[in-house]
Amino acid sequence: MILGIDLGTTHSLVGVFSEEGARLIPKALGELLTPSVVSVDDEGRIIVGRAAQERLVTHPAQTVAAFKRWMGTERTTRLGPHAFRPEELSALVLKSLVADAEAALCTKVSEAVISVPAYFSDSQRKATRIAGELAGLKVERLINEPTAAALAYGLQQREDSGRYLVFDLGGGTFDVSILEMFDGVMEVHASAGDNYLGGEDFTRALREAFVRDNRISGDYLDAKDVALLTRRLELAKRELGQSGSTAFEIMLGGKPYTWQIDEAAFADRCDELLQRMRTPLERAMRDARLSPNQLDEIVLVGGASRMPLCRRLVSR
Repeated sequence: MILGIDLGTTHSLVGVFSEEGARLIPKALGELLTPSVVSVDDEGRIIVGRAAQERLVTHPAQTVAAFKRWMGTERTTRLGPHAFRPEELSALVLKSLVADAEAALCTKVSEAVISVPAYFSDSQRKATRIAGELAGLKVERLINEPTAAALAYGLQQREDSGRYLVFDLGGGTFDVSILEMFDGVMEVHASAGDNYLGGEDFTRALREAFVRDNRISGDYLDAKDVALLTRRLELAKRELGQSGSTAFEIMLGGKPYTWQIDEAAFADRCDELLQRMRTPLERAMRDARLSPNQLDEIVLVGGASRMPLCRRLVSR
């Protein structure tokens, strides 16, 4: 049995193809998503997933997230008595996913297909394979995330030919791929992206706006305050997408702060990020030698693509 694994910057999940078709495997408490977070407790024990995510606020110095962005580098992260390379941190997440899958399927699993950003370099792909091997998996194949998304949406099962743009904006990476379906074959015409652009950057832009609007000096907030503020701004980002504005109160450094922002102001604060999104979009279209009116459909993938400002950018 081969698992399908989406090893994400902010969340990861695992699925399997059975007689009933593809299905995602939930964790013990019913959640499908596993936060890509690793922490070490005071006894040196390693914690992965939701429990580790909670420690981002309570024990930020002993917790790490978004390490997918470091894949393929020599960066080392020290957590308590342990020192981890990026692929070792990813392996811990993979081990957690495999354990959940084995518990749900009641069988041993040793093979997997892992999705990676289309714009991942050879070194980043090699690091992903190493992470799988460290987790005890034989990595049968690395599949590009936009291609995986096209398969998940069933584009390859359509009888008619067509051209599709897959816009994949996740927590930490951004991919654009131009695909064409012809005679039952799905061909990738062009791919472009930015491995350091994702929903995390939009949250950071909100945090910088909050700090600036409240005139908070750079050294006033400690690591716990930053983690608490970041979590609240993640909620604010979703509220902006749902209602167009948000307002909240938060206690930082023993002092109360009130802040409000609407979507127009959010878009203005994120203008640089939006411009960075335009470049891969235009490059992919140019490389595929297509004009926008030659596209039959646009597929939006990734949690960050749900932001209305991203949808508007793609539409334009």
